[in-house]
Amino acid sequence: MTSLYSMAGTSGGGGSGPDLTAPIPPVPVSLASGTTALGSTSIGSWSASVTVAATVTASSGSPPTATVTGSGAGPYSVSIASGLADGVTYAVTLTGTGADGQVARVGLSVAVRSTLGSVGWEVVADYDLTTIDTASATTGTTGSINLTVGGAAFLTLTGIDGSGTGSITPTNGSGLVFAVTTTGQRSILLDPDWTALGVSNHFRRIYAVEAQGSIGGLATNAAAHIMMSSTASGSTTNSNIGSRLTYNGTVYSINARTYHSGSTNHTNDTTTGTLPTAWSASLMRCPEGVEICHGLTALPANPDLHSFVGRRRSQDFAFTSGGGLRLGTDPKLALELFGAATLNSSMTISRLRISVMEVV
Repeated sequence: MTSLYSMAGTSGGGGSGPDLTAPIPPVPVSLASGTTALGSTSIGSWSASVTVAATVTASSGSPPTATVTGSGAGPYSVSIASGLADGVTYAVTLTGTGADGQVARVGLSVAVRSTLGSVGWEVVADYDLTTIDTASATTGTTGSINLTVGGAAFLTLTGIDGSGTGSITPTNGSGLVFAVTTTGQRSILLDPDWTALGVSNHFRRIYAVEAQGSIGGLATNAAAHIMMSSTASGSTTNSNIGSRLTYNGTVYSINARTYHSGSTNHTNDTTTGTLPTAWSASLMRCPEGVEICHGLTALPANPDLHSFVGRRRSQDFAFTSGGGLRLGTDPKLALELFGAATLNSSMTISRLRISVMEVV
């Protein structure tokens, strides 16, 4: 922003007195967004007695009216009662006319900053799996599950993976039910079409893939996982981070889990007593890496409002040999139940959600 410079000149007629000079141009004024008025702003004094008039021009829209106060040579001030708008620059010109007809002008630049917008989470997809149609159990370890509601296509989960005896069953009123017999294992992938959702890979966005569910039973040393993944893998591949719910016979533990050249569990917190009635996790891919937020509750309103916060990882942390979870790849959401020999285990996933943080 620059202020108008002062100008002096003569008009026809009148005397031939000393040249009339205007005040030194004042410093430009910058106002916060939402400001509609300019308070009394000092302009200064002319070199002789003058009559001062003000005009306003605007970079866009209708210019407001300026009011001038002062007398004689000054000092003078200018104000604007209302009419300023965000993102608009105003040139306020004050013209002083002397008794002999000489004219000298000074300008004040006034700008109102644009509205910055608010940073917040935007939900771009929210899948209530309790509404799905009941279908036969899928017992294989490859393929996809096509979920329907009222017979119509709803959501496709791809890349089933697993071992041993187990199943994944769409169940109306409950969601997606995982069940494994002793050491069985089943996982499946939600691979969002980020381009279709309108939020494909962008360095400055923060993605969150989220899931909520409940545990029907966990054998000692069994584990339930909500993972951000690069492939529909099980827990023995260098490809995932996420929330891990385990049971040792007396204590249920919720851990922020990473997998890289072997399983690494970072315990956020533990809970004793009865099996939790709910469990959820938000897995965020940020410009600086990835983060796990999770808790023994249903999904909160925003991905970052969970009780427990996991560890943020550097973008250079090699979750896969090709860096599949670095910034160049849109994330996927993998769901897994990993059994143990002591007992059959089960879990239900009732909701999937995808959110993006950006200026809205």
